[in-house]
Amino acid sequence: MLALRQGAGGLEVLMVRRAKSAVFMGGARVFPGGAIDAADRDCANVVRWSGDPEELPWRAAALRELAEEAGIVVSDPPLDVDGGADIFTAIAQAGAVLDADRLYYFSNWVTPPGLSRRFDTRFYVLEVAADAEANADLTEVFDPEWVTPAEALARGDRDEWGIEFPTRRHLEAMGRFRNCTAVVDHCRKIERVDRIEPRVVFDDDGSWSIFVPGDPGYEEALR
Repeated sequence: MLALRQGAGGLEVLMVRRAKSAVFMGGARVFPGGAIDAADRDCANVVRWSGDPEELPWRAAALRELAEEAGIVVSDPPLDVDGGADIFTAIAQAGAVLDADRLYYFSNWVTPPGLSRRFDTRFYVLEVAADAEANADLTEVFDPEWVTPAEALARGDRDEWGIEFPTRRHLEAMGRFRNCTAVVDHCRKIERVDRIEPRVVFDDDGSWSIFVPGDPGYEEALR
């Protein structure tokens, strides 16, 4: 989830640090998110979504993970729900709904073939209040921080933060917008979100390069 707020220095995105013990991307700085659970497929009574029903589980998972990992609950009416609680149960008991209509589908990335772990990931944009705060669950993620895309990239360049390729590309994309309104306006104009499947090329010396559609060399890269 690309949770955005308008800070004093411009557009800020919420980033967290994955647990160092995590099997996948341990210690990396990422956006809150995770896999679809069974509950995400049976939550129409507590998640408001006016679009394609087949997309509901993805949006429900994004909202649930944001609440669980960062303590940010996007509900109508607004609620203060403990991130450690069963979010869907808490929302139902309060007579509220999680508002999936506030999410904007931004991109769809699929792990390159040939890797041991593959994911089909949808990135959503969500604008929150300028004073929104985040609290990590201290189990899966730690150190939540609102940061400008430029600062996040700079920390990665200085090796202060571990930032993986897909995260970096999304930070670069966010850095091209002047504010949250510009991001939302862009998302509203997207008619179809393309599936992005990077290609990885391994060189004889053991180094490797990653290409995505539009990059020079993508069409020539080995699948």
